[in-house]
Amino acid sequence: MTQRNLRVSGIPFPLGSDSWRRGWRGLLFFLILLIPALTRAEAVPDVRVLIDISGSMKQNDPKNLRAPALRMLVGLMPEGTRSGVWTFGQYVNMQVPLGKVDQAWKNKAMAEAGKISSHGLYTNIEAAVTKATPDWTRPDPAYQRHLILLTDGMVDVGKDSKLDEASRQRLLQDVLPRLEAADVSIHTIALSKNADKELLSALSAATKGAFVQVDNADMLQRVFLKLFEKSVAPDALPIEDNKFTVDKHVSDFTVLLFRAKDSPETVLMTPDGKQWKQESHPDKVNWHHEDSYDLITVKQPAAGEWRLQAKVDPDNRVMIVTNLRLKLDKIPNTLLLGDDFDVRARLLEDGKTVDKEALLTKTQFDLRENQGSETVATRVLKDDGKAPDVLKGDGVYSAQVMPQEKPGEFEFVITASSLTFQREIHHTLQVYASPADYTITQPGAEQPFVLGVQPHAGLIRPESISMQVKLSDGETQILKQVGDLEWQAGIPNKYANQHITVTLVGKRYNDQDVKMDFDEVLAVTSKPQALSLLAKATEAKPEPVHAPVAQAEETTHAVTTAEEHHAEPAQEKEHTPAATKKGFSWTIVIILVVGVNVLLILGGWLGYRFWKKRQNKAVADVDTGVTA
Repeated sequence: MTQRNLRVSGIPFPLGSDSWRRGWRGLLFFLILLIPALTRAEAVPDVRVLIDISGSMKQNDPKNLRAPALRMLVGLMPEGTRSGVWTFGQYVNMQVPLGKVDQAWKNKAMAEAGKISSHGLYTNIEAAVTKATPDWTRPDPAYQRHLILLTDGMVDVGKDSKLDEASRQRLLQDVLPRLEAADVSIHTIALSKNADKELLSALSAATKGAFVQVDNADMLQRVFLKLFEKSVAPDALPIEDNKFTVDKHVSDFTVLLFRAKDSPETVLMTPDGKQWKQESHPDKVNWHHEDSYDLITVKQPAAGEWRLQAKVDPDNRVMIVTNLRLKLDKIPNTLLLGDDFDVRARLLEDGKTVDKEALLTKTQFDLRENQGSETVATRVLKDDGKAPDVLKGDGVYSAQVMPQEKPGEFEFVITASSLTFQREIHHTLQVYASPADYTITQPGAEQPFVLGVQPHAGLIRPESISMQVKLSDGETQILKQVGDLEWQAGIPNKYANQHITVTLVGKRYNDQDVKMDFDEVLAVTSKPQALSLLAKATEAKPEPVHAPVAQAEETTHAVTTAEEHHAEPAQEKEHTPAATKKGFSWTIVIILVVGVNVLLILGGWLGYRFWKKRQNKAVADVDTGVTA
């Protein structure tokens, strides 16, 4: 019988042979093993923490509150995530080795937190960031990378200020671009008014992280909580009147309860009425007590209503481990007045988006927007295919957050609720009123004015900025950069008390091009003033959450952006390319690309294998006796 052969790279491959059958069995087995990689689960959080231990911390953190803040962060860290802790002054110490979070890692980290001191001689931020991130050179879809950096000072590597400036520039020009390209989010905490706010803001803004200014170390624990929520986005259960309901999908929960000096002893009451305290609780409960908080972890909790006997605090949390999770698309950490954005949420069951109509029709997705203790807006997320939603019935629920009316810190709470379960995620963001400050000085009565503009590093990329000033008679002057974040122009005295228009052009960290005009009066300022950026109430927005800004038409500042000039009507938004792009599934493309490449690689490998056997004249078909 004639043997039929398939040629691979010119080599006859007998179709009826055992070699062929064994080869395809091996290929099929390999592809089966490959399927889990192609359908990879959610990316694992990789959270690395850098803590300043320089001598100035003796003044800025005299009670060493960095230690309990770190212990809180460690206690909240879910098992299975990846984390490590470094301390730095003149030198960098790996306080807690980078590794997978488990109970052994937590025990070590808790013990090491007690060794945090304030004995460092300098503040070598560049070395700390570099030594904590040597493997972060390119994106890795297996991990969500976050770096939390706490410092109270400036870059300080020695007695020579030139060395300090060189280190700072390397951090901005070499280290930061590497981390930005590796899809890292850097969250920075300035624990002093003397900290290098411009540097820390730039590190956070370039990587779409968060910058927080803290003037009192007593706030460190709450700041660490909010940065933890940005890094890990844990599921939580709503707490109402110190009550929360555990459902059958919850395998563990951790209660974080903040305590004031006059707080009574914390009591946790189970659904069957038992009372657990720090000194008396079952072995399955891990109770960590600090003067300022209690951290209580319960394994395999009973379903039902649990109660807390403690003071109510808006930052108290019940974080859970569950196979039924609430997942959000990425939310910004920094906004300007006038910015809006979309929120998209979905339920994940065992890592897959829930699209079962029977479950989703009984589940409501809500967004609550808080500023301080006040709820300023609420909104229902919808899956109806109408903008900002993209596809109807795909299990992804969407809502548009309208521009804020005033600056400050806002908290967004996104909730999924049904008759049998509740989930919520907290996220804070900072809204800025202005992209820049300005000063006007005059050396002498008849001397020219000096206009100085200082853009905020966390809002606009400094390297993209250009500015000009238009005078009352139509003359224009270009502002020249005179420092890292300082632009200046000299203006003749004859224009005193007349209106000038400052135009700022640049690129936001979200890659949006902006052009903004500000109308000011040429008069000496006693201190830096904000170039106010107020949202115009002229665009029609779908289902507005807030009332229009009444003062917008009365302001003397004329503000325009490229986005305002070219915005599409709200009802047409779902047909724009941008809206379509948001609903595009890169997962399918990645699977197809990887699959095709795997087949090509395997084909080449098989071809090489049989070519090698032919070269060695050592391959014989056991069935036909034909030599390949």
